[in-house]
Amino acid sequence: MQSAKLLAPSRRQFALSGLALGASALTAARGALAADAPAQSSGPIVLHGASPRLTVHTIDTFHGMAATGLRIDFSRFDGEVYVPVRSFTINANGRADEPLLIDDSYRAGRYELLLHVDEYFAAKGARLPRPAFLSKVPVRFQITNVAERIHLPIQFGPWSYTYSRGS
Repeated sequence: MQSAKLLAPSRRQFALSGLALGASALTAARGALAADAPAQSSGPIVLHGASPRLTVHTIDTFHGMAATGLRIDFSRFDGEVYVPVRSFTINANGRADEPLLIDDSYRAGRYELLLHVDEYFAAKGARLPRPAFLSKVPVRFQITNVAERIHLPIQFGPWSYTYSRGS
């Protein structure tokens, strides 16, 4: 029994060695990156010959699943207001059935996705306070380079949401 104690490091030794290992890995990674280099390529993103397009993927973090049935209104900014392009409903995979923009419709500009999260949670029968904290969630973004593919992963719950530019 005494020999087993000698072989097993204490919690403190284990934590300190883990911190030291992590610090050395971060230091090495910092040295490998140029200080003024972008975090990712700024060139077009090519996906197995697929043409540039705009796609979306929605996840309901409250239920831990794809946001099947979520209604989204998609609009384009015309310089003064957001003009509706179309409305669609998220499919069983958490995505729109087809790209939102592709080929000739894929143009530079400002866009908005308006997620009807209040209707979504009501349809799911979620027991939430009334009125809902979030009702209609706007996701606004820009397309500047029409050679790049843009994918918008969106996660939301009754009290928060987040999105990012994917590829």
